Order: sequence, then C-alpha cells, then structure tokens
Amino acid sequence: MTNIEQYQKVQVMTSDGVRLIIMLYEGIVRFNGGAIEAINNDNIEDRAYFINRSMDIISELNGALNMEEGGEVAKNLSKLYDYCVHSLNKANAENSVEALEGVNKVITEVKAGWLGITSEKASEDDLSSDSAEPGNGYSQGAAQGGL
Repeated sequence: MTNIEQYQKVQVMTSDGVRLIIMLYEGIVRFNGGAIEAINNDNIEDRAYFINRSMDIISELNGALNMEEGGEVAKNLSKLYDYCVHSLNKANAENSVEALEGVNKVITEVKAGWLGITSEKASEDDLSSDSAEPGNGYSQGAAQGGL
C-alpha cells in the first residue's frame, strides 16, 4: 500500500458520516473525470472501469438510504441516484461525455447541500458527534461509515 493509499484509508476511517458521504461524491466526480478522459482517448476499457466505479458508489449510496426515516429527502436522493445510474449507462453505451457531465453537475449540487450541513455543524460547535443528522435520509450505519 502506498503512502497516499494509507493516508486515504485513514481519512475514510476517521471521517464522520457527513464527511464520508461528501468523499463518496468526490469519488464519483473523480471517476467520471477519468471516464471522460478515456472517452476522449478512445479507451473503452478505462471508460467502462471508471463508469462502473461511479455506479458502484451510487449503488451503495442508494442502498444506504433510509426511506422510512428519511422521508422526502431519501425519496428525492433515490430519484437523483436513479437518474445518475441511467445517465452513466447511457455514457457507457454511447460514449457520451455529456451524460457524464450531467451526472457530475447533479452530484456537485447534492454535495453542496451536504457541505452546508458540515458548515451548520461547525457553526454549532457540534463536530464531536459521529452520527448523521436526523432526517438526512441515510441509515445510521451508512452515515457512520457503514457503506
């Protein structure tokens, strides 16, 4: 394991739930960037690899949603994740950079909402809690790194 990989592993293992979700969104955007580069280089193997990694993350995020406690937030996130998976399938089938850019736009906007949660938590000096905010749409296990 390289030093960078070790650092990333420690970062994930010590992150609170909201920060972990933000890191997952960053991973989606990063993998989609790799897929865009692969499309531009006519590299089908890498395109499929990066798109599949993004889909894996989205599937985990979607599966971690707590529909019962999350209410409308969870339902709306699930719809956005479904849209993203559909767009990623389109990007893979059609070599569509536009579809990947659309996913990145959605994920970046959702990530901004989660960043707002971290700002609220910081302003309330409540950073010592490792649990997700009630009603954020995710189950406690997912929000505490159980993805």
